[in-house]
Amino acid sequence: MNEPIKYPVGRADFESIISEGFLYVDKSERMYEMIGSRKFVFLSRPRRFGKSLLVNTLQAYFEGKKELFEGLKISEYEKDWVQYPVITLDMSAVKDIEIDKMSSAISVQLEKYENQYSIPIDKDASNGARFYRLIQTIKSKTKRNVVILIDEYDAPLNAHLHDGNLKLVKSKLQEVYQQLKVCEKDERFVFITGISKFSQVSIFSTLNNLTDISMLDKFSDICGITHEELNDYFHDGIQNLADKFHCTYDEMIAKMEYKYDSYHFSEFSPAMFNPTSVLSAINDEKLDNYWFRTATSSYIIDHLKKHHADIPHLVPKKLYADDFSVSLEDVDSLWPVLFQAGYLTIKGYDPESEMYTLDYPNNEVRIGMMQNMMYFYYPQNFSSGKASMKDFYFALRDGNIDESMAALKDFMSQIPNILNNKEEKYFQTILYVLFTWLGFYTETEVNTATGRIDVVIKNAKNIFVLELKVDGSADDALAQINSKNYPIAYKYDGREVVKIGVNISSDGDVRTITEWKVEN
Repeated sequence: MNEPIKYPVGRADFESIISEGFLYVDKSERMYEMIGSRKFVFLSRPRRFGKSLLVNTLQAYFEGKKELFEGLKISEYEKDWVQYPVITLDMSAVKDIEIDKMSSAISVQLEKYENQYSIPIDKDASNGARFYRLIQTIKSKTKRNVVILIDEYDAPLNAHLHDGNLKLVKSKLQEVYQQLKVCEKDERFVFITGISKFSQVSIFSTLNNLTDISMLDKFSDICGITHEELNDYFHDGIQNLADKFHCTYDEMIAKMEYKYDSYHFSEFSPAMFNPTSVLSAINDEKLDNYWFRTATSSYIIDHLKKHHADIPHLVPKKLYADDFSVSLEDVDSLWPVLFQAGYLTIKGYDPESEMYTLDYPNNEVRIGMMQNMMYFYYPQNFSSGKASMKDFYFALRDGNIDESMAALKDFMSQIPNILNNKEEKYFQTILYVLFTWLGFYTETEVNTATGRIDVVIKNAKNIFVLELKVDGSADDALAQINSKNYPIAYKYDGREVVKIGVNISSDGDVRTITEWKVEN
């Protein structure tokens, strides 16, 4: 009997993955190609996408641990296995530190290598000076150039993106990072990972020879899982999952594509699966929203709020290549930040105009984004609100309009007054976020030949056309649907159109649906 496959869920230590017999998706050939063609390399990828494992694999390679790579592609190319001194800095360990303690947290990581190489520790020196001396001394003692790996370089920056401390955080990081350029002749290889493109942040202004491979086709699959890899490495696990769901192997692949696939990181990138979600789903035999749970970042919601994002019309969005490198403080950084964080991905590229089209990569991320926004609109009583929304979902799915609208009324009445807004567009956004989060196909401000529909919701059986009035009447809302003949836009769809006129009170003591009228 074959031993069960061990899936490395939550593991980023290459050595333990290999030595303890966990499954490893071999990226070593692409890694070897990267090392051979460049000296200073930067890679941007979303959280939980395999960056730390790549850093750890690079460390094992440069430390000459040949035995760990037996059977992997790189073993066919590498013959020398030279051992280099390696300095690895994990800046995610600094992100949740108070500003005045950030330098001390960086100091701890430097001290580890000072002790390893018996270098006297000068606590009065700056981290930049200590990092410089560390590189110089290690080179002198080992007679080999130093490999430097910096993981999640921007984690402290993102943690303080909107609290007014960004400039101070930059200065603390820059004094360390600028040594990479100063010590260039003493370095064998420098690899930096993060979420934000380094060109958006001035801390690398002196490192003008840093090559950004984030959007190069050649390295688009260096992190993540391709379709070919999914079938090659996970066939048995997918079959087990298919058996549990009583479907075929191909049907399970389709389910996983819908939920976890379609990340594209360059013009002609293959579609990539999220590795965290794939490993967790197969290991747990459950199709859940794993990436959203482990990679959600509060700074993303803060960024959306700061730039007054129009959530219903956030995507699709067209960008030029240069648009991906705008300043983090610029309002136009909204889409690049969402792209780098993994909430959006490249869904199309037009070579003639050289324009990229961004959209949500898959259903897991789309639903995750809406749940993030639900916490914003409904921060205090979200658990009780979810109960109301379950009632709404099943009632609307089954065509019980009055029951569904009653549940919606109950939900909206519990939204905190702090979010009070009398504009119709505000209520449209709440409904869009809510309905999309529940899994309904939803559009707002839908243009037709006869006018613009406030909200359209679609399921397998029905198309629901909603007209909203704030401090008006449901009769007026329904009359507008009929006078504009909105349903004619769906004449040839085949599903039944349900017209719903809704009135919402903006009164601070009410602030919910007061009445609705329905016509089939």
